Amino acid sequence: MQLLVKKIQNEQDFNAYLEIINSFNNESPFYKIIGANLSELIEEKLRYFVLLDEGDHVLVLMPFLYRKIVYKTEKYYDVISPYGYSGPLFDCNLPRGYLLLFWQFVDEWYRNHNVVSEFIRFSLNNNCQFYSGTLTPTLTNVKGFITTQENQWKNFKQKVRNNYRRSISYNLKIEIVSPEIDDLKIELFHCIYTKTMTRINAEKQYFHSLEYFKSIINLSQGKALIAFVYFQGIAISAELILISGTSLFSYLGGTLSDYFKYRPNDFLKIEVINWARKNNLCHYVLGGGRTDSDSLYQYKKSFFPNDSDVIYYTGRKIINEEVYNMLNSNLNTEIIAKKNCSSFFPSYRKI
Repeated sequence: MQLLVKKIQNEQDFNAYLEIINSFNNESPFYKIIGANLSELIEEKLRYFVLLDEGDHVLVLMPFLYRKIVYKTEKYYDVISPYGYSGPLFDCNLPRGYLLLFWQFVDEWYRNHNVVSEFIRFSLNNNCQFYSGTLTPTLTNVKGFITTQENQWKNFKQKVRNNYRRSISYNLKIEIVSPEIDDLKIELFHCIYTKTMTRINAEKQYFHSLEYFKSIINLSQGKALIAFVYFQGIAISAELILISGTSLFSYLGGTLSDYFKYRPNDFLKIEVINWARKNNLCHYVLGGGRTDSDSLYQYKKSFFPNDSDVIYYTGRKIINEEVYNMLNSNLNTEIIAKKNCSSFFPSYRKI
């Protein structure tokens, strides 16, 4: 057994990474679409671990960013997973003892390479098991089972049913584009999404270029769809959805505020559920709120009030506690308190 660390410094390196991803019995697109902003990740030092068996077959793969910590003349680093569902990727029939070994090798590599801390965003498929750090239940995600149309309708909250009836009265139309999504449709989605981010004063990190969305569609390799809602021929709402196995994952979307009164969001989600049912898909993951039990979560939960939620876990690990505390002690404590660093990890990165 051995653990290798491979660098991704260009598209050729990323293609080699994709070859390994495609060798797994795993249909998740999330490990592929990190390449949508590849240039930014390369700048942050994109790497990935691979655990090999005696025959040099890849058993476990995990992408990560190896970030330098700027502190005087010392060279320290920390590790964070790329944005989205991540963590170790492995086949479901892998003996669990290999995962214990994987994390042991990873921790040893950290100690040998001046890594101070690690922050991992895990997937929703229990790939956090045997993690050697601290698991934190970070956000409750709404995951709904797609049942018969009659039962689905009964299970919706009354407000959802009323909003859908209202949207029908305005003669809204749905268009679901998959698997071939042309550039004009991506541009239309990008326009609605960008207007939405502008309206809500979103932070800069939530604005994405048109090329970013084109890359997502390309890298998803047919495992994506875009749903559009039209009013009198005008696209007023859109959602980009990723497909992983038999599950739909709501990824990004937006709605033009002038058309809120037509209830396009409720209409879109119900029509996506209807499409999923016809295409033999089993679950629709809507995600969570900004915080647990907030209004956004409650809205999403109204579509699947009787279904069990899934927990999105993050992993936090301090490898070098002495250096971690030293870095924290050099931050302005008043700024830390003001920015609520108690929930941010690693806290020295908050400033």
